[in-house]
Amino acid sequence: MTNPQIIEACRKALTGFEKNDKTDLLNVLADDVVFEFSDSLPYGGTYNGKAEFQAFWKHVYQEYEYFNYDARAILEAEDYVIVPVIARAKTKRGFSMENEHLFLFRVRDGKIVYGRIYADTARGRDVLEGREPRRFPKLQLS
Repeated sequence: MTNPQIIEACRKALTGFEKNDKTDLLNVLADDVVFEFSDSLPYGGTYNGKAEFQAFWKHVYQEYEYFNYDARAILEAEDYVIVPVIARAKTKRGFSMENEHLFLFRVRDGKIVYGRIYADTARGRDVLEGREPRRFPKLQLS
């Protein structure tokens, strides 16, 4: 393990659903971190620096009563830390979702310099628009 401090920060921030604590994760972000999330949701886009990273999360929590994660694994590969998670959220309108996300972090000199969330944004958009997440049946193959 080449980045134990970052691994532990990810574990604390992204494990245990309501136990998520992002304090240590904020401490391992580079001052000029770049963070991206799909702009198909109202809080998506590219965020530059720690202040914008924190503003992203503040905006997310304006839409939801809670939005928590539980990591399935925390993996290192070269300069990256990869964290597949289960996300559980409930909007302020009362719609819930359970979704799979993947956090991808790039590390340089012991700090996270880049992050991106890969997620099923269609499901998120459904609950934000005030409806249950749509699910479609598997295709019937001949």
